Amino acid sequence: MKTLLVKSLSSLALIALVFLASCSDDAVEFNAEDSQNIENEATTDSYFEDADDLATLAVAADGSTSSGARESANGRQGVKPFGDHRFTCATVSFTFADDNSTTTPHGFITLDFGDGCADLRGNVRKGKIVIEFMGKRFLPNSRIITTFQDYFINGVKIEGVRTVTNVTGSVEENPKFSIEVDNGKATWEDGTFATREVNRTREWVRASNPLEDEWIVEGSAAGTNRNGKTYQMAITKAMVYKRECAISAKVFIAVEGTKVLSTENKVITIDYGAGECDRIVTITINGQSKDVVVRGDI
Repeated sequence: MKTLLVKSLSSLALIALVFLASCSDDAVEFNAEDSQNIENEATTDSYFEDADDLATLAVAADGSTSSGARESANGRQGVKPFGDHRFTCATVSFTFADDNSTTTPHGFITLDFGDGCADLRGNVRKGKIVIEFMGKRFLPNSRIITTFQDYFINGVKIEGVRTVTNVTGSVEENPKFSIEVDNGKATWEDGTFATREVNRTREWVRASNPLEDEWIVEGSAAGTNRNGKTYQMAITKAMVYKRECAISAKVFIAVEGTKVLSTENKVITIDYGAGECDRIVTITINGQSKDVVVRGDI
């Protein structure tokens, strides 16, 4: 009887160990959905960041937003930012609002990509990005509001309202902005879509060559991914975006920083590296790490 009891206990112990090992493996297992969730979030982010950068450059190319508005130039053709291939096929036009003045410029810039045209990197944009600017861009409380009119990039439709407000404490500092995205949505050609709401701050580190500008971003985002799963994202180490990476290597995801992506059943830490212009991120789940390539389309 004693021998039988010992054997039974041994069997139970073995079963328990196998069960625990199985649970442990499941807890740290990386699966296709993890990579998909990460790519969904990063790619959706990159589409909105790309549009925001286009808006920033378009506003900066017009001297009225820094030195005072010209009040009789409605409908004029805009100046395309020098050296940025994304504007190669865009028609840029300006219209001033009725309350526009030299002290408080207020107007609209439309980037019209027509029925579709490719930039030098092969990204195809079509439709319009409409940018409303209010106030001189380097002064506190100035705003840039970006909306979309049947705008697509590489077949993905972008919707929503992105508001960038200058919150700089002093004109001597790098400009700082709050960023809000309301009703953000990216819809792919297969009908799947991701939604996005954003609340962030961004510091604009300006270089002598605008093509070498960087942004330091902190904050959070939330929404649903293409699988219909809700997510929350919190930046835990400031994210760094580099315009030179977007221009030279088609990389418009962050290239530095860390964020935590929480889905319905998993918490994933994403490390974007140390500044290299690549799409490699390191993801960590329950202490286990692996590298993932965020393909994206930009």
